[in-house]
Amino acid sequence: MSESKGFQDMSTNGTHGAIDLVAGTGIHGVPHGQAGQVHENGTSGKPKYWVPIQERVLWKPARKVKVISIGGGFSGLTMANKIQNAFKMDDIVEHVIYEKNDDIGGTWYENRYPGVMCDVPAHIYTLLDIPNPDWPAFYATGGDIQEYLRKITKSHNLDRDVHYSSKVVEAIWDDETGKWHVKVEKADGSVIEDVSDILINGSGVLNAWSWPKIQGINDYKGHLAHSANWKGEFDYTGKNVAVIGNGSSAIQIVPELAKIAKDLTNIVRTPTWISAPFAEDLSKAPGTNPKYTEEEKEHFRQNPAALKAHRKELAHAFNHFYEALIEGSKANQEAKRRTKEMMLDRLKGHEELAAKLIPEWSLGCRRLTPGNGYLETLTKPNVHLLVEHIDSFTEKGIRTKDGVEHEFDAVVCATGFDVSFKPRWLQKGKGGRNLKEEWKDDAQSYFSLCVSGYPNHFIFNGPAGPVGHGSLSAAIDWAANYILKWVDKVAKEDIKSFDVKKDVQDKWNVWGDELLKRTVWSSGCRSWYKNGTTDGRISALYPGSILHFKDMIENIRGEDFDIEYRTTNMWSFLGDGFTQLEVDDGDLGYYLTC
Repeated sequence: MSESKGFQDMSTNGTHGAIDLVAGTGIHGVPHGQAGQVHENGTSGKPKYWVPIQERVLWKPARKVKVISIGGGFSGLTMANKIQNAFKMDDIVEHVIYEKNDDIGGTWYENRYPGVMCDVPAHIYTLLDIPNPDWPAFYATGGDIQEYLRKITKSHNLDRDVHYSSKVVEAIWDDETGKWHVKVEKADGSVIEDVSDILINGSGVLNAWSWPKIQGINDYKGHLAHSANWKGEFDYTGKNVAVIGNGSSAIQIVPELAKIAKDLTNIVRTPTWISAPFAEDLSKAPGTNPKYTEEEKEHFRQNPAALKAHRKELAHAFNHFYEALIEGSKANQEAKRRTKEMMLDRLKGHEELAAKLIPEWSLGCRRLTPGNGYLETLTKPNVHLLVEHIDSFTEKGIRTKDGVEHEFDAVVCATGFDVSFKPRWLQKGKGGRNLKEEWKDDAQSYFSLCVSGYPNHFIFNGPAGPVGHGSLSAAIDWAANYILKWVDKVAKEDIKSFDVKKDVQDKWNVWGDELLKRTVWSSGCRSWYKNGTTDGRISALYPGSILHFKDMIENIRGEDFDIEYRTTNMWSFLGDGFTQLEVDDGDLGYYLTC
C-alpha cells in the first residue's frame, strides 16, 4: 500500500450511492438479501465456515480501531500528525495519547541541563513533513527543539488527543477479546482504565533516569544534581564542581559549568572518542555552531524547494556514516585517523590529556559524542580530568578507588539512563507473560517494532533499532508509516489480533547477531548498546544501515505473523462483491493506461 494512495481510500463513504437500496435491488437487479444468501449444498446445515454476507463494499471498515499511544514526544506527535493530517484516518481510528508530563516534548521537555543540544543538524531533526525554516543555528539546542515541537503542535492541532499528566502503569492483553486493558495514573493519584485494539509504546529509551549505584550517595552533604532531572535552582558560580561521566550529556555540561565554576573536575571511568559534530562540513563554519541569518531563514520560508535541497544534502551526507561503522573498512580507518587528529589539535598538544582521552577500541564502538568546546575546556587551568573509578561518596565529596577523597561543593551525575528497554509499567502479553521479566537480561524484537507473544503491540525505537547512526526523527516517521499500515489492515480486514511468529523473530535475531560481528559496535568497549557490558550481545542496534531499515519496513510481511480474525471466515471483509469505485459511479476503465 502506497502512502499517497493506500490510506486515501479509507476516508470514502461505503454506502451504495447509485444502487437503489430503497427499491430493494442492487446494481444487477438481484434483490438484496437473496444476494447475501449461501446455498446449503442440498443439506440441512450450512458449510463449516459459513457467515452472512456483509452488506458493505470491499475494504470498507466495519468499525473504528482504538489506538493508545504512550508518550507525547516525537513518536506520539508523529502518529498524531499522520492520523489527523497526512493520511486523514479519523474515520477509522480513535487515537488516545497518554503523556506522563504536563507538556509535549518527551526527552526535550525533560532534559534542561546547561548546553543541552542535539547532535543531528537541525534541518533534518524535524517531523519529516513539517520542516522548520526558522532554526536559529546549524545544530539546535534542547530549548530550540522544544519550541519547534510546541509550535507545530499548536499549528497542526497535534495535542487534540493528548491526555497530559497521565502515566501508564499497567497494560494487560486479553486474548479472548483481542484488546489491551490499560491503567493510567492521573496527577491527583486516581487511576482510570482504558481499552484499545492496538497499543503503541512511544515513550522512548532515554527517559528513565536514576542515580548511579555508588555507595554512600545519600551521605553527601553538598548539592547533588542529575543531568536528566535538572532543577536549575543552584548557582554554580565560584563553586568547586564535579561532573561524573563523559557521555553526550557530560561533554555538553562541562564547557558550560567551567565558565562559572571556580574549579571543575570531570571524573570518567574510561576514555571515549570525541568527534567533530556530524555533517559539520556542510555548515558555514566547521568547528562552531553557525547561526542562520535572517536573510537565510527568509529565503527558506519563501523557497520551500531551496529548504528541501538543503535538507536532502544534509541527509545524504549523514546517511553515509554507516560505512565508517564497518570494522576495518577504509571509511572506518579514515574516520578514526581524522578524529584522532582533531582531538590532538583541540587538546593543543597536551599529551597527558590525549593519552587519557583517546581510546584503544574502535571509533564508533560507543555512540560518537560530538562536542564543540569540550576538549578545549579540558585544557583550561580551572578544569581537571580524573580518569578513575569511584569507590564511594563521602559527606564532603567523592572517594576514588585509589583511596583519595576529593571535596566538592556540588556533584553533577551525567550518568545516563536505564537503557534496558524494559517497559516502565507492568505489561503482560499472551498467557500472562511479563515483558519486564522477558527483557530482564536480554531484549529481542522483530525489527525493533514488535515482540512475539504481545499481539497488537508496537514500539518506537525498540531493541535492535536504528539508533547507532542517522536521524531518529526519520526512523520514527518510517516506523509510524509501518504501524499505520497495520492499523489500516486491521480496520479493513476486520482483524482481531496479529502476533509475530516466535521462530521468525528468533531467526531474524540470529541473522542480525551474525551481521553485527562485522561492525565496530562489537569491539571491546563498554556500551549501552550491549546493555552496559563489554562483550555482551548487541541488543540495541539494527543490523544494517538506517536505509536498510527503511526498505525492510516499507511493506508488511504478513507471512511473519499469526493473524486471527473477528469472524469465523477471514473473507468476510470482501463484503457484497462491489468496490467503492463502482458505487461512486467512478471511472471503471481506470486501469487502461495506453
